[in-house]
Formats: sequence, C-alpha cells, structure tokens
Amino acid sequence: MIEDDKIAALFASLERDPDPAFVARIERMVRAEQRATAARRSAWRRFAVECIAGAAVVAAFSLLWRLGESEASLTALPIAPAAAAAALILALWFAVELRPAATGR
Repeated sequence: MIEDDKIAALFASLERDPDPAFVARIERMVRAEQRATAARRSAWRRFAVECIAGAAVVAAFSLLWRLGESEASLTALPIAPAAAAAALILALWFAVELRPAATGR
C-alpha cells in the first residue's frame, strides 16, 4: 500500500495559479501555425493554377501545331531553329509565370 500512496502522491494534481506567459506562448504558436497553414494552402493553389496554365498553353501550341500545317517551318525563319525554340520556351515561361504574378496571387 505504501507504493500505491507514493504513486498517488506523484500523480496528484497540484493546485497552481494559471500561467499567463505559457498561455500567451501557446496562443502565439497556434496563430503562427494558422498563418503557415494559410500560406501553404495559398502556395499549393498558386502551383495548381500555374500547372493548369502551363498545360493549357502547351495544349494550345500542340493543337495549333497539328492544325496549322503550313509550308513555313522553323528552318524558314530568319533566325536559327535553336533560337526559335528558345524564343518559344521563353514565351511559354512568360505565359505561365508572369500572368499569375500580375494578378497579385
């Protein structure tokens, strides 16, 4: 029985005054976690929008490439084909990256 009394004394609830510093620290941690969750949700939303925008641009170029079979090719351009491909990649990057930034997201 003595061991039970010792264990009961160890686990007994002590009467203490509330600790306002602890409460304030926990509230700050909760607010920081809420801000981080909101920022994470916003980042994932922006990533999804940019992926969809990129896929739409690639699909549009693919459709135009298939539908617009013309006699003009990349070799007929006054610049080298590598420069034309680089210009296309740069245009895709502008379409995907700069548009969401312009809307303030």
